[in-house]
Amino acid sequence: MSTDFSTGRRIGVKSGPHVERKLNATFVKKAPPGRYCDGGGLILHVDRTGARRWFLRVVAHGVRKDYGIGPLSFVSLTEARETAGKMRKIARMGGDPLMVRHEHQSAAMTFRKAAQEVHDFRIRDTSRNGKHIDQWWNTLEHYVFPTFGDLSVSEITGKMVVDVLKPIWREKPETARRVLQRIDVVLQWCEVQGWRDQAIPVKGIRNALGKQGDRVKHFEAISHFQVADLMAALTEVPGVGSAALRFTILTASRSGPVRLARWDEFSNWDNTWTVPEEHMKGGKKFVVPLSFTARNIILAQREIAGNFELVFPSPRDGKKKISENTMAKILKKFHPGATVHGMRSAFRDWCEEFAENVPREVKEAALAHASGDKVDEAYRRTIYLDHRENLMEVWGLYATGVGGTYADLVKRATSLKYLEVDAAE
Repeated sequence: MSTDFSTGRRIGVKSGPHVERKLNATFVKKAPPGRYCDGGGLILHVDRTGARRWFLRVVAHGVRKDYGIGPLSFVSLTEARETAGKMRKIARMGGDPLMVRHEHQSAAMTFRKAAQEVHDFRIRDTSRNGKHIDQWWNTLEHYVFPTFGDLSVSEITGKMVVDVLKPIWREKPETARRVLQRIDVVLQWCEVQGWRDQAIPVKGIRNALGKQGDRVKHFEAISHFQVADLMAALTEVPGVGSAALRFTILTASRSGPVRLARWDEFSNWDNTWTVPEEHMKGGKKFVVPLSFTARNIILAQREIAGNFELVFPSPRDGKKKISENTMAKILKKFHPGATVHGMRSAFRDWCEEFAENVPREVKEAALAHASGDKVDEAYRRTIYLDHRENLMEVWGLYATGVGGTYADLVKRATSLKYLEVDAAE
């Protein structure tokens, strides 16, 4: 009989070789699945996925136990032997070998290593969204690791976290909040593992950094990481409400202008939608550049709507617009707490975290947000039209599940062939 270290269960058939010899650094990195003894009870377990972890089999308090020392990626052969030797000595003296392991790992566990473990075993294994998995790591790599990534987790202080967040707390508020949340998750995990006495005082850090002053979100929104899954689900929902909701998401528009949209508002030569001033919250007409994916919806609606003036006519009476609840009811089937207007927040959050190189003025112009300066507002809505066209094209790709970095999506967006929207004469 032997023990499967990945499950702790006793088994009758070995899953791999059980080698009784001194190991070397090259072998432990390339060893096939199995259990390999280095002597003195130190064992390297390689499971079928290739994961490699150290264990020590030792008698403590009269009972033979297997103690985990850590994964090979964090604990080298030399470190494993050193830790095992200390644990055996403590066991012979009647103490708890776990105390040695915790002391060693607390000193050796850097923030980068701890974040890697959290990313591998909590984020990567539990998240279905590849973009979220990558962004979770990338934000730490960009903003945190250069400052204290190589420090022991026991050395990290609240002041260090404040210093990391201070440059972006007001400049990139949404990103800063996400970075703080991710730092907190890592350090809480370290606290549970016994490598740190306590987590960081998040509330105190927020107070030290002060108010961010970014816009208040009055409408509940889903995360932009969830948009692609939502859009895929909506394509399976027939009817004008689903088409209108997808178009609203792709254009980051308010629901009112979409419900009131008429065919004569769409241009067939520059692929834009000009929303008349009476349909805009600010009382000024607004030109919306249409992405490839948004134009496809318009083309499909042209065949469905027939001779009706409205792009998204009510299925009960084609001369009337769809109700305010038509899109909301469909959205709530997939996200009960979300609102249609909140989809604009999802778009803005995506801009903040994913399209970091796009100027803030372009992002605000894409949402038709007033600047307070009439001259500047007019400038943004005209000169920035080309910039907004690129931004919305990339958003269209992202929202429909096309992966890659922002730069990758830009390249793909520029290669798309523009389709003409047949506007009514």
